[in-house]
Amino acid sequence: MALNDTIEGGVNKKVTLMQSDVPRFGVRAILAGVYLTLGTGFAVAAGNAVESAVPGHGLGALVFALFFGLGLFAIVILNTELATGNMMFGSYGATTGQIGWGKALWFMLFTTIFNLIGVILIAVILGLSGKFGGFDETHLAITLTEGKLDKTWWEALLEGMAANFVVNMAIVAALFAKEFVSKFFVIIPIIAIFVGLGLEHVIANFSLMSIAGFADLFNGGGAFGGGFPLGDVLWNWLWVWIGNFIGGGLLIGGVYAWLNKGNEVYRD
Repeated sequence: MALNDTIEGGVNKKVTLMQSDVPRFGVRAILAGVYLTLGTGFAVAAGNAVESAVPGHGLGALVFALFFGLGLFAIVILNTELATGNMMFGSYGATTGQIGWGKALWFMLFTTIFNLIGVILIAVILGLSGKFGGFDETHLAITLTEGKLDKTWWEALLEGMAANFVVNMAIVAALFAKEFVSKFFVIIPIIAIFVGLGLEHVIANFSLMSIAGFADLFNGGGAFGGGFPLGDVLWNWLWVWIGNFIGGGLLIGGVYAWLNKGNEVYRD
């Protein structure tokens, strides 16, 4: 099936569900937050174990990058709604005129809200789990979170653009892949690019920072020094969301929509 047909069908299905059956759309978006946070939790636990065993070489962050894509793979094959992927779908639909830009932006924001609900629900459970027992300032989740929060707003914006550009490279590629195995080998290595480069993805940041915050809370606090930096976290999420919209929405969704308005001989 042509990319135009695939994405047009996807946009129609997603937007129709959001408008006609909010509970079912909301649950699909909540599940996407849950799946990504489970993948993030596993990746950061594995990375922390490696970093603890072989400190000082950055291997923990590399392991985190290699395993992180499992969450997105689950989202794709289990048909749930991820905001950063929907930025691509919504922008593609708005560029082709299938939906208006106002509806496209509401579609992205609506998905984001329900993704965050799913993230928080599972992050609470992970924060209470034995794997995050003894959580302190040396944990990889704290190191990664503090590194993200140290960035300026424009660094978060630019890195958000790059991150969701890469994520939607994986999503578009997965649309072409027919089998689950091929989708796996498309998604996992491409997603490792943005994670390994330390770029900024808003739902991934929801997951990582929520796990770190709840794990710290349930282990007596103190890992962040002066308490959980909620203001800095929200500021990061704002600029990363905008960057993700530009990178994954406009630069992948919008550009591919424009490319596929061209000569029929060369359309995806």
